[in-house]
Amino acid sequence: MVKNDSPRGAELAKVIRSGSIGDAAKEYVELGIDALLASDAAKSIPVVSSIAGIFSATLSIRDHVFGGKLLRFLSQLSEISESKRNEMLRKLGENDKFAGRVGETIIEILERMESAKKPELAAKCFAAYASEDISFEELNRILFALERVPSFDIDKIGKFSRAKIEDAVEMDESVLLAFVNAGLGMNNGGFDGGAILPTKLCQLFLKAGLVA
Repeated sequence: MVKNDSPRGAELAKVIRSGSIGDAAKEYVELGIDALLASDAAKSIPVVSSIAGIFSATLSIRDHVFGGKLLRFLSQLSEISESKRNEMLRKLGENDKFAGRVGETIIEILERMESAKKPELAAKCFAAYASEDISFEELNRILFALERVPSFDIDKIGKFSRAKIEDAVEMDESVLLAFVNAGLGMNNGGFDGGAILPTKLCQLFLKAGLVA
């Protein structure tokens, strides 16, 4: 049975395909979704009217939160060309996870992310996939880890990804356990109890440009 994208999913796919998402999203990313939808001038921009179509006329608290995530996602995704974004959507549509409902699946991914920082990082994941820096399987694994790792520990991933045993044993235990839970770290099985070291998945965060 062929799946059909939801109305809001179809609108998001339309926005992603647009050649003008960068200017609109970047201008309003700090002002918020209210400012975007309240601006008569902004509404004359086709991409803004498409973003408006994703939301109900009366914004709920959930809409406000998601609106901020969406604007940050689109602003970051605009760093890659329109042609790459279109090719990305085409390739995603060929995979079972996204087939027929690419837009709605992206919305579901963004809704599960608990901070403003993560949607921007998710966009970097999709951009890396669009540029063929990572595979579809790697994209899925990074997005899964990104959902699970606490947002306040994200800035520690870069340092951890390069950690040797002597570095890892000096790191805060709660941070290491959070990385293990997200699949970014694992015990090396040493005779003295071992040490938590970065996994290949952790290295993918560097490969995709999520951390430095």
